[in-house]
Amino acid sequence: MKRLALLATSLLLLTGCAPAPELAVKDAYLIRGECEGIEVVVNFGILGKRQATCVEATGEVNAKELLADAGFLTEGTKSYGDQIVCRVNGLPSATEAIEVEGQEPHLESCNDMPPAFAYWALWVKADAEAKWNYATEGVGTLNLKPGQSIGLAFSTGGATPTPN
Repeated sequence: MKRLALLATSLLLLTGCAPAPELAVKDAYLIRGECEGIEVVVNFGILGKRQATCVEATGEVNAKELLADAGFLTEGTKSYGDQIVCRVNGLPSATEAIEVEGQEPHLESCNDMPPAFAYWALWVKADAEAKWNYATEGVGTLNLKPGQSIGLAFSTGGATPTPN
C-alpha cells in the first residue's frame, strides 16, 4: 500500500498538484479493495453517496468509536441510545423531511425507533470474503477486530441495501 501511495504522490508532484496524503491512501485502498485494518463502508442511499475507508487497528475496537475514527459521527435515539443509529453525519436531517415513494414525508426526530421505510441498517462482515450480515447488536456494544468490516446503509423501503 505504501508503494501505491508513493506512486500516486509522485504522479501528483509531476503534474504540479500538492498531494493530500490521507486521500491518496484512501484512494489506494479503494482501488485495491484491500484493508489490513477494519473496513468501514457507509451507503447513504437517497441521502448522499457511498463512502468507504480502512481504519488501522491492532485489536478489538468498539463500532461507535471506529465509525467516528473513520469520519462518520452517529447519533442514537432517545429511547434506545446507541443501539439504534438514527443519524450519520447529521443525516437524515432533523429539519428536512425524508420523501419515500408511497409514504407520507417523514421528519426524523430521533425520539424512538425510525420508521421501517427510512432507517439505518447496520451490517458486519466476518472477513473480506464473507457476505454482509445484519449486525446482532448496536454500535454501542458491537466490537470489531482487524480483518472484519462494518457497514451502514440507509434503507428506504423494500429490500434493505447492503453497504456496497
